[in-house]
Amino acid sequence: MLQGIKSKKTVFFRHMCVAFISALLVYLFYLSYSAWGVQLALWPDWGEDHPFWRAWAHAAFVLLFFALVISPAATIYQPIKRFITWRRELGIWFAVLSVGHGYVIWDRWAQWDVARLFGFEYIEEVGGYILFRPEVGIMNMMGLVMAPMIILLAVTSFDKAVKILGVSSWKWLHTTLINVIFYIAMLRGVLYLFYFFQFSPPNWREYPTIWFLYVFLGMAVFIVILQAAAFVKTVLQIRSRGKKNGVFQLVFVIFVAAMFVMPIVLMVGTVLYFDSRAIKEDPVTIEEVPIHNYVHIQPEDQQT
Repeated sequence: MLQGIKSKKTVFFRHMCVAFISALLVYLFYLSYSAWGVQLALWPDWGEDHPFWRAWAHAAFVLLFFALVISPAATIYQPIKRFITWRRELGIWFAVLSVGHGYVIWDRWAQWDVARLFGFEYIEEVGGYILFRPEVGIMNMMGLVMAPMIILLAVTSFDKAVKILGVSSWKWLHTTLINVIFYIAMLRGVLYLFYFFQFSPPNWREYPTIWFLYVFLGMAVFIVILQAAAFVKTVLQIRSRGKKNGVFQLVFVIFVAAMFVMPIVLMVGTVLYFDSRAIKEDPVTIEEVPIHNYVHIQPEDQQT
């Protein structure tokens, strides 16, 4: 057994623990977002179900966070190794919550309409589809890209799959896909939370605040920094066997780790910079400057 767990009771107990935590997270996120008191008069296209599908997504991200953190944390601090075997349950229930989020979007937002899922609406007057909500289409397209990867991780999270694929191939598959999923989820979250629902013209419509915004960014930065630190420690430990690490080697390894962290730092830094400067209230109405007509018109007495 890859995990070294032969007791079915132990595996069942772990799944029940993570299932309980998952349900609790969804419930708590839902309570926090439903406390907005979404006013349909202001946000008719959001609907009363909006806090519900957002709760599934954010709860899933929390499980993804812990699944990604455990391994590099154990590399840095050895006692955490006892929790590494929990990654399987975390990954499976992350997939469950992700599928739940997707189903809620499909059922309550798209209402089983593929075109609406990607932001299109069929207009009988023109006899075709018109893109009304491009931001919704982009978000759901990213979700569609992630879905097969998440399902693949879930169905291969069992010992029989490890035996069929081989340990090294299985580890490569899971390590690669979970990090791809993480970065797509980050980009999706940043676009959704900071760009598509900002206070902007022409309607200057204010959206309900989302307390998870900066927590989401902080969790992402923590994941990448922890991975980079574990990378540095692992490389230096391997290279130091039998010989002392040189200054150039140390500087180069740190440089590689810094470049590894740089994408998430640039993303978060850009978001924070502009979010702190974006207006949050209706701008003061400024009288429009008259547009000058630069076409020369001759006076009537000079016209022929």
